[in-house]
Amino acid sequence: MKITANNLNAKIINFHIETFQKLSNTFIKDTNNEFIEKLSNDVNLQANFEDMMRLIRISTVQNLFVITRDDEKNYYFLLDSETNTSLKADMFEPFNPLSDLWDKSYQSKQVQIFHHNKKDDLWITIAYPIIEENRVVGLIGADISDALDAEIQTRLQSFTHFFLLMFVLSIFWFIFLYTTTLYFRAKAKQGYIDPLTHIYNRKYLYEIVLKKLSRNYQLFMLDIDFFKQVNDTYGHDIGDKVLQEVAARVTKLMRDEDTLIRFGGEEFLIYTSRLSQQQCFEFAERIRESIAKEPVVYQDIVCPVTISIGINPKATKRDNFDEMLKKADTALYKAKNSGRNCVILSS
Repeated sequence: MKITANNLNAKIINFHIETFQKLSNTFIKDTNNEFIEKLSNDVNLQANFEDMMRLIRISTVQNLFVITRDDEKNYYFLLDSETNTSLKADMFEPFNPLSDLWDKSYQSKQVQIFHHNKKDDLWITIAYPIIEENRVVGLIGADISDALDAEIQTRLQSFTHFFLLMFVLSIFWFIFLYTTTLYFRAKAKQGYIDPLTHIYNRKYLYEIVLKKLSRNYQLFMLDIDFFKQVNDTYGHDIGDKVLQEVAARVTKLMRDEDTLIRFGGEEFLIYTSRLSQQQCFEFAERIRESIAKEPVVYQDIVCPVTISIGINPKATKRDNFDEMLKKADTALYKAKNSGRNCVILSS
């Protein structure tokens, strides 16, 4: 069959759609039908999915990303395959749709294609729905250029079967790379978890979080008051129980995008973003009250526990992280010197 420009374009579009279908299926399978919840709560999973997107992104795909929308139809980024950190969108950064393409895909649960004007350097934009239990939870978005290399066009026109074969082989290669990546990420993740509290450790902070800082973020330093006395009075078993209980109570109050880290000993660090100074204080107060209102009970021992919290509410990606951390630590020191069981914001 003679290959015309029209059916060549159709083959290229179908190639992208089939790729996004496999990508969407992988997202849902790997998150066990909890795509947004697990993605927003696991930085490793986010990095893994973005690596996967980069593997399948070819030169003619200018942008490849995943977005979602809330009940008020506001759109937000979930994943971005951009490698330039200054251009890459952060998770939950607003996405401003320039057409109704995205709404149509959400409403119809079908792939939608928008053809750009010839004056644009883009050829088409594709919106592919990620469907979880018969509801759209996100959209894979791709901006595709019309600047197909002349040699590629010639080969596509002359070797249709070769093109299809390469497509199949590329899928198998992608699956192999993805499976291998998953294995090594799972092994690496074991080194980032504190074995006592089962939250992230300090190594995770410096090897993972620092590579994905938001443009603006906030740091909370938490310290268990008189923890040495707890160990000396009740023993290390109750001390370990206190650490576990504090980590569990703080985790229950955190948002999906927050990260809790055992910074060392009885100190914890919370990394978060998109909070005002007032919201930081209110969040810290909820944490402090949740710890103080009920003692930790272990066997027949009842141990009252309080914490002190220092906050740096104004940290930016441009600042030196250790200096931003020091501000939170200084605020914590002031809280300890102010009688403990209180919250202090850095000046």
